[in-house]
Amino acid sequence: MVGFGANRRGGRLPSLVLVALLAVIAVLAFHCWNAASRQALLREELAELQSQAQRTEVARGRLERRNSDLLGKVDSHRKQLEQKEADYSQLSSQLQARDGQVKRCEDGKVRPGGAGRGVPGPC
Repeated sequence: MVGFGANRRGGRLPSLVLVALLAVIAVLAFHCWNAASRQALLREELAELQSQAQRTEVARGRLERRNSDLLGKVDSHRKQLEQKEADYSQLSSQLQARDGQVKRCEDGKVRPGGAGRGVPGPC
């Protein structure tokens, strides 16, 4: 039986294995470095996106508050408008009633023998 080191040719085989292992280590080291730098870039991008999302959320909250304030103002203005329309309607009916009274008074004064001869009326 021949031992493990009996058939060597000047140490050539271990040097090829050593070179191959060094090449594999170099490739793995390059991939590890590449992955680490890519991971750092992705972490920076993630931090930027998170800050952007936070700013967007703050702006959204601000806009929602402003929207609710504006809706409150719209409701307030709508109620004021409805009140003014009701007041206008009431005043318009009062004005029509007074116009009717004025017309009756004028008709009564113009007709001969009417209420305008000294008979007190609503005028």
